[in-house]
Amino acid sequence: MKRDMDNLNLRDAFRPMPEETRDALMSAARSVKEDEPVKKAAFRTVLIAACVIVATMAVAMAAGQIFGWNDFFKKDYGTDIPKTAQEILTSSEPVTWQEGDVLFTVRERYSDPKLAMISVEARLADGVEGILTADDFTMPIGAYGENSHSQDVAKRLGVDPQMTWMDAAKELKLPLYSVVAILDIPSEFWGSEEYGDPMFNEDGSLTWFSLQPLNGQITDEEMKARVYLRTKQVNLDDAEDNTNSMEKYMDLTIHTEKVIATAEYIIPEDTKVLDAFRIDSIHAELLPSGLHFTTNLTALEGATQEMAFDKLRVDIVQENGEAYPTGITLSGGFSNLDTWPQIPYTQMISVVQIPETIHLVFPDASGNDTMLVLQLKK
Repeated sequence: MKRDMDNLNLRDAFRPMPEETRDALMSAARSVKEDEPVKKAAFRTVLIAACVIVATMAVAMAAGQIFGWNDFFKKDYGTDIPKTAQEILTSSEPVTWQEGDVLFTVRERYSDPKLAMISVEARLADGVEGILTADDFTMPIGAYGENSHSQDVAKRLGVDPQMTWMDAAKELKLPLYSVVAILDIPSEFWGSEEYGDPMFNEDGSLTWFSLQPLNGQITDEEMKARVYLRTKQVNLDDAEDNTNSMEKYMDLTIHTEKVIATAEYIIPEDTKVLDAFRIDSIHAELLPSGLHFTTNLTALEGATQEMAFDKLRVDIVQENGEAYPTGITLSGGFSNLDTWPQIPYTQMISVVQIPETIHLVFPDASGNDTMLVLQLKK
């Protein structure tokens, strides 16, 4: 059972994975040699938006911006990647592979003990004409929201945004290519759900964004990861035909950034949430990607797991009560109660230093919000 975090915009940030992609990913996972870890859980929980772009057309297209992670977060989700992490991402050395008629280039990569992320540009190879799509090519071009820039795709194609990608390809008499590029990390480092989403670049290429929360267990200076690549030339008369589909894993090494600083906050004795969960400690861990808080609670006698899922909430806010800029995992709270009665409750915020004072908001026994001001332990 998964906690429903209504105060977060995770569902809006990443869209459900089409069944066609899930089948392709699971097929690829089963094809990996038995002595390699197969990433089953992450494939099940990858959330992918289906989008398309015009890649190489008969008409000339002006060069433009290639979107990066900061563009992805800033416009719709109101948060910035901290400057240090931005610099690491943008200084990454590009790595390019060719899969059939498509070139995939890893433009950005980043990893620390809490998360790993890459952006992968996909474009059709020189001399190849066609339409490049992410996944659900049976849906309308304009169905995927402003942040995906799908309306720009319709303008470039010169078609109605309500037309599906298959119909557009038929009308324009162009091949249709479906592509996926997803980060695949060793299973011993998995945290919570993996997320993936594409955006359209101004020059007509497509960038896949893939982020994997980690469990904090990685200690090596480098992580040996892989990138799952899938290319399919769509049969415009049969969307289910996978005859012209290729998939493979490519090795990718990502440098692991270290923890910058850690801290603990002073908790008044016997502080309780809902009069049913005791707050034992609040731990802060600063990384280049942002600040991670872990509030450790214990379920007391009479507390139930149903109560925890339905009502338990512990928020760290600014002095005026407003939320901090959302951390780039776009998630928080808890996803399971495997350690019951102990409950680690997480929150990530996009800041560059550990605050001396935090304001903790949580419901009291009556369900009304209480705010505590907490100081750093010296």
